[in-house]
Amino acid sequence: MEQVLTISTTWGTNDPTKATIPFHLARGAKQTGIDVRIVLAGDSTELLRTAVAETVRGKGVPPLSEVLGFARDSKIRIHV
Repeated sequence: MEQVLTISTTWGTNDPTKATIPFHLARGAKQTGIDVRIVLAGDSTELLRTAVAETVRGKGVPPLSEVLGFARDSKIRIHV
């Protein structure tokens, strides 16, 4: 049976730091060889829009566009 780490969120642009955390966790998991996917629901679905992703910057973490780019390049599955 395939094991996949699933990270889900509903946080959107109203809290940029919380909105980006699932993407940072997914990047770290992927970099250590863990198969990972992200599930977005509610407000978090807006984060996939390029115009939105480019404006989301949490405190003390890289911008969403950077980690979202990593997710796409690494073929991390994102479910909406």
